[in-house]
Amino acid sequence: MNELFEREARETAAADVPSRQLGQWMGRREAFGLMAGRCSAADVEILRRLKDENLYAAMDCTWDDFCTGHLHVARRTVDHEIRLLREFGPAFFTVRQLTHISVKDYQAIAAHITDQGVHVDGEVIALLPENSEPLAAAVEELVKRSGSEDREAAPAPFDALLKRCQAVGRALRAFEEKLDSQQQSALVEQMVEIRNAGEALGARFIDVRLEVQP
Repeated sequence: MNELFEREARETAAADVPSRQLGQWMGRREAFGLMAGRCSAADVEILRRLKDENLYAAMDCTWDDFCTGHLHVARRTVDHEIRLLREFGPAFFTVRQLTHISVKDYQAIAAHITDQGVHVDGEVIALLPENSEPLAAAVEELVKRSGSEDREAAPAPFDALLKRCQAVGRALRAFEEKLDSQQQSALVEQMVEIRNAGEALGARFIDVRLEVQP
């Protein structure tokens, strides 16, 4: 278990009364704005406990209503993050935060990643913010060696990618039907993927919040 996760987990485990825990955790709900790819393992562990221990019932609502009404994020997104925690453990979230790796690429190289760090060519690169550059380079190299399908095609020129984004934006503006909650959630997830990819290229998004409307 890496140092970042241990520190955050200790902070969130301080209270021992369920109702008090819920109040404290709800005070962190901005962290649950859950820009996928930005939440920490400790944040998702909180969400897991809220669900598995039925702590959300103190708000007199279902899990679905709790996610949309109190965490301001679709249940599908929350459940997806919890599944990632259960499948890959806390290291996944640290690696994703520091390198913006996709879930598919992480699956391809998961055998090289432990709570101690990323293992490549006999070296272990610790999962720490100050190691973001060597971590990104190591992850990139491991993904290339894995032959991940995400990396098989040659990258498109930036101008071509930008035109695709512009075309999608125009198509969305012209779309007149009202989206249901599942469609909204799917759209938000794709927009978050684009945001994360843009940040990996150096773009910065300030005070941008994406959420599903009730």
